[in-house]
Amino acid sequence: MRKNIIRIFLCMTGFIFLLSSQSSFAKPITFDVTGLKNELQDNVNYYLSSLPAIDEERYPFQERKVRQTVRNALQAVGYYSPKIQIHVDEKQSDKIIIRIDPGEPVHVRTISVELYGDAENDPAFNKLLATLDLKVKDIFHHGKYENIKSRIKTLAATNGYFDAVMKTSTVKVYPKEKVADIYIDFESGYRYKFGQISVTGIDDQKVIQPLISFKKNEEYNTRRLAELSKSLSQTRYFQVVDVHADMKSVSDYHVPIIVDLKKKKPNQMETGLGFSTDEGPRVQWNWERPWVNDAGHRFTSQIKVAQKTQTADFNYIIPNKNPIDDYYKIQTTFENQNQSDTQYQLAETGIHYWTRLIGDWQRDYFFKTSYEMYNQGEDTGNSLLFMPGASITRLRSRGGIDPYWGDQQSISVMFSDPLWFSDTRFVKVWGRSKWLRTYADNHRFIFRAEQGALLWGNLSEIPASQRFFTGGDQTVRGFAYKSISPVDSSGELSGALNTTSGSIEYNYQVAPKWRLALFVDAGTATNDYKDPWKVGTGIGGRWLTPVGPLRVDLAFGVSEQSVPFRLHFALGPEL
Repeated sequence: MRKNIIRIFLCMTGFIFLLSSQSSFAKPITFDVTGLKNELQDNVNYYLSSLPAIDEERYPFQERKVRQTVRNALQAVGYYSPKIQIHVDEKQSDKIIIRIDPGEPVHVRTISVELYGDAENDPAFNKLLATLDLKVKDIFHHGKYENIKSRIKTLAATNGYFDAVMKTSTVKVYPKEKVADIYIDFESGYRYKFGQISVTGIDDQKVIQPLISFKKNEEYNTRRLAELSKSLSQTRYFQVVDVHADMKSVSDYHVPIIVDLKKKKPNQMETGLGFSTDEGPRVQWNWERPWVNDAGHRFTSQIKVAQKTQTADFNYIIPNKNPIDDYYKIQTTFENQNQSDTQYQLAETGIHYWTRLIGDWQRDYFFKTSYEMYNQGEDTGNSLLFMPGASITRLRSRGGIDPYWGDQQSISVMFSDPLWFSDTRFVKVWGRSKWLRTYADNHRFIFRAEQGALLWGNLSEIPASQRFFTGGDQTVRGFAYKSISPVDSSGELSGALNTTSGSIEYNYQVAPKWRLALFVDAGTATNDYKDPWKVGTGIGGRWLTPVGPLRVDLAFGVSEQSVPFRLHFALGPEL
């Protein structure tokens, strides 16, 4: 008896093992959907891909589920009367053929969105109702219907309707009539207002008052809180910025606002190492005092020592109306450069007034005093210049440290004349534009153009730091930094009165942190535009690091008879 029980147990165990073995070797099925296009095709494929894996032996038990999944995918985009044929491929038992005739779609016959409460007279809600995702006669789309509800709820939360309720949200679909009726009733209740604004962490609040764009009793809006938080962070005054609504202390539909700040430490210091083919290896030391006094005065300094250039830069910033984009700056710079045929020592002091012009444009009025000792080829001299001038700049970007969209423009003009005791007369005009655009996620284009001119001046009397050169990582790759210039009678670089350069670059994303690059650069530094233009082209790689892309380019100077090549390295943001 015991032997028979053992034999039965062994047989059952073997049978179960055999079934599990067969099941483990069965192939998962795949779907081949035909008869659809565009969104319908994509939606059905997406729904089917969300199903758990089904092996070919268990498929007959799952066919009803597959059919219903296809119906759900079609109904989501407004097709309620499809004809669906499903069969197993004759040649591949693990391949399921799904032929679909979607039929006629359901169209919106009625769409009724009723607002009650303060939202009824809110311009933001009126604008939303005028731009609904669905309109009468549109094909009914569940995703767009859900988006309408989401937009209403989001706008209510943003604009301070904290008691809002979606009383009705109904869709009635009539497949035989091919129509759908949408009914939404939204009770917003009262719109809350800003209450008392409390600031902690600083003694004198005058410096940040221009950044607070709302007052007590004004209608509540969360975007204005976000803007305040962003602005406070941009001042570089604070280590911690916390701006929030105190919902626990709401009274009479007024929401108190808490602005909790923590100042940065009195001294901020950092050092860094770097390398680029333009400058060679370099070491940099930064020192910043975010708070010189309670009025928000700020001091920054930067000392950079590179192989060919050494600079020390000191800035004292005094806020005027706004500490971010309306301030005075006293700037002092010392520079020593020994680059090819250019050697100079420069001491410069300037007074700047920065202010916002229009939109993202910023304007800088300045007056600079400069003393320079220089050797530029055959020219040697000392120069004392007094230079009033102005510049406008704009920087826009999206995507953080590795932007996918952005542009940067800079235009400046400054004057020197013996009328105000300068050693020489000239007008210097310079401008640069750079554009970055990304298409279809993986295709990135970068365009750059630069133009400079020295007007009404004698080149031999203009100090070396003010003359134009081109070539290098940021202008014409394939040529050494500042190596493109006219030459004097001794064959040494003289610098030029004009410069023009441009670049087109294409990047292709091959991995999350890697891009390949192709580029063409062209440029010249010239006195009369009779000199031949230099053209560089090549390939490169981009690796995304925490401090921006590391750019490595192999560039060839194809405009030369004996084609030179250079390997360029640069690290930092594109814009």
